[in-house]
Amino acid sequence: MKHTFSTVEELVAFVVRAEKCNCDVKVVYNQLVIDGKSLMGIMIIGIGKQVEIICYNAAVSPEELVGSAA
Repeated sequence: MKHTFSTVEELVAFVVRAEKCNCDVKVVYNQLVIDGKSLMGIMIIGIGKQVEIICYNAAVSPEELVGSAA
């Protein structure tokens, strides 16, 4: 899924949720692939940039991690 983090708080909340998953979560920006459980790694990308979030488990959706699940 494509997503743009608009605040630092939203980014931190995403990492906290990702850390609770028992699967790999990757955040991709251009050709840079970051571990979704690494706050420092995702902070390198920063806010306001569109990233792709990939979960390597069908039971976990990226929408749940960013808090936009219906």
